[in-house]
Amino acid sequence: MGQGLAYTNDGPFTILSGEALEEARLVLLSGGTAIYADGGEEPIGITTQAVASGKPVTIRPLKGNIERVTGSKAITLGSAIYVTTDGKVSDAAVGKQIGVLFTTISANGGKGSAQMWGPRGGNDVFSQANSIIHFRDDFTEYNPTATVGRYVVTEDAGATAPDALDPALPGGVLNVGSDGDDNDECYVASVVPIFKFQTNKKVLFEAKVKLTEANTDDANYILGLCSVYAANTLVDNGAGPVTTFDGAVFYKVDGDMSIRFETSNAAAQTAADVLATSVSGTWYTLGFLYDYNDGVTAIVTPFVDGVAGTPQELTISGLDALLYVLFGVKTGGDTYEEGLKVDYVDVKMER
Repeated sequence: MGQGLAYTNDGPFTILSGEALEEARLVLLSGGTAIYADGGEEPIGITTQAVASGKPVTIRPLKGNIERVTGSKAITLGSAIYVTTDGKVSDAAVGKQIGVLFTTISANGGKGSAQMWGPRGGNDVFSQANSIIHFRDDFTEYNPTATVGRYVVTEDAGATAPDALDPALPGGVLNVGSDGDDNDECYVASVVPIFKFQTNKKVLFEAKVKLTEANTDDANYILGLCSVYAANTLVDNGAGPVTTFDGAVFYKVDGDMSIRFETSNAAAQTAADVLATSVSGTWYTLGFLYDYNDGVTAIVTPFVDGVAGTPQELTISGLDALLYVLFGVKTGGDTYEEGLKVDYVDVKMER
């Protein structure tokens, strides 16, 4: 191919190097050549051999495969990894998470195996539709009637349009709302539980949401995959999620503006202190990756606007319940109606 690009849909492809490159390094394209990706940059592939500058280099595209990577430091198994200097990886959260490390790297320059994500920031193992269970809704229409629609609703009486599409916003936006009584609540869930945390299936959840506080910091909300959607899934008076459930959820409680994340196996729960500070009236993309890891202890990594939080370990044994796609909101004070707006939800599970 001379100076051009040799490429197949499956890869790998060959291109000239723009600098001397080592094997198992993350690279990007610059001026038609391959150079090292550095911290915060988005690579397009990983080198398969070492070459001198100006020589052809073969690159495996990032598309959800297990790849051999080079560490910039000692990194423990199960860590979220990020691009750092000279195409190496680090567990320091700079830019988007690029994958999850499956083996321990002992020192700078050491090699390890990792589940690598695609350059879009999502796990491209999910790009083959026939290999996944896929639940997506852009809310271009909405029917909460359980016998004919996609959703079921649990709500207190008295709210004005507690669950309905917002007619003032383009593209389809669901409003999940409450009335103004203290601890009034509304939950919208998939009509049946669809997903499950298993020993051999990954799950990817993502939703774009916005909460505009009616009174400073009084609102409570919850969203994610949860085995329950009954009344008091959010416990009264800002106590957070129900104390026994299977699943993983983002939540916020009244009196506080922190976005938090919790994984749960029945009554055994792990909660992140603070993932981000919620700003009223601001859209956030919240997501998590459930990675079954060794089939015994899963690694669940939350994301806020593409930035990873601390991965949580979740014991898989005992996770017997199927999980609903769930959104809910609850008031934290009298006279103030609260509403959580949902632009879209997208959930994928390996079949």
